Amino acid sequence: MKFSRLNICPALVVTTLCVLSSFEGHAQSPGMVYTWNGTGNTEQWFRNFGAAGSSATLANTIPGELTVAETSGTPGASQAFSDDFNRVRELPTGPSGGLDLTGLSFLQFDIGQNGAGNISVQFFVQASTSASYVALGPDLTITPGVNTYQLPLSGLTPAQAVYVRTLGFNIRDHSGLGNVTWTVREVRSVNQTLTQRTLANFDGTVEGGLQGAIVNFDGSSVVGNTGQNQTGLSWNPAGTGSLRWTDAAGGAGGAISLGNGTAWAGNTFNNRTTDLSNYERMIVRMSATETTTAHGGSVNVQSFFQNNNFSEFLSPGTDALAIDGQYHDLEFSLNGLTDMNVIDQIGLNLGSHADELQINVDNILFVVPEPNSGILLLGGMLGLRWALRRAGKRV
Repeated sequence: MKFSRLNICPALVVTTLCVLSSFEGHAQSPGMVYTWNGTGNTEQWFRNFGAAGSSATLANTIPGELTVAETSGTPGASQAFSDDFNRVRELPTGPSGGLDLTGLSFLQFDIGQNGAGNISVQFFVQASTSASYVALGPDLTITPGVNTYQLPLSGLTPAQAVYVRTLGFNIRDHSGLGNVTWTVREVRSVNQTLTQRTLANFDGTVEGGLQGAIVNFDGSSVVGNTGQNQTGLSWNPAGTGSLRWTDAAGGAGGAISLGNGTAWAGNTFNNRTTDLSNYERMIVRMSATETTTAHGGSVNVQSFFQNNNFSEFLSPGTDALAIDGQYHDLEFSLNGLTDMNVIDQIGLNLGSHADELQINVDNILFVVPEPNSGILLLGGMLGLRWALRRAGKRV
């Protein structure tokens, strides 16, 4: 088997069990982003920016809590805190790049402070490859004690939602209250609205149609390729558009991969990670055409994933693609694959073939489980856990 690892460097939420309904019929795990489980680990959260002279000490001395104790020389000065730009989420710890929030509606923070009055806070992300600062709705009033606050993601563009470099909260000036201590217990994503996700349709709008695709390995089988890059790949404008390359006769078959569907921009860091957790099937629409004499037959196409900082090479299987110049839908079950919320690369690995082939990939689609499947039960169980925790029950 020819596997090779890639080496490129709106207001307060009411505590209610109604949260369960947000999981019905959807995919891509709504789930915990940070919980500060245990002690002695701030999960790389840090003071991002703030007014001159503002300062704070971050700690995790109580299981399940991040504390931010303000120590400003000018008491109550404004300052902001967020997770590390190279940290995707709490677990697993290895991946780097951006958090994928595609199709999710909200972030929720369980957060509060111990001051004698209310304090305004702006929740924010810095997203896309340019780390653009985006406020998640208007400022919210954070009351003493820990409560749940829900932040809309509707203001993010697709390129921002798929690549969140950091998320956090910007505490406004509260000099009248002086320095206070903040407690953050959880950060989570909720309310997935997609029932299917088109990762790439190669319609020409992203990166001239290549949409982040590269030759990952067995590059000698891709005519014109010079390494782990985009040489040998082109965009075919016919029809709805497709990714195209010529696969050499008698070779091992080229292996093509891509990240989250945005531009490659010279390094896979710019389009990882992708969250495809809870999607059940991968459907790839592609064609194979002999460039000289037509002999027919088929070529094997193996789907693969490189996950968790490239530490896992996973394959949902192989399907046979007819060599007839027509588009066919190849389908792969994703059941049983691990760490699908931190995918670095999504790939197609061609098997060997006797004749030179022109390959076109028209669409890569991910589909949710059928309604009432076990995954929805899992979503409901997660929702129940969050509701109980917001009601003050540690579970």
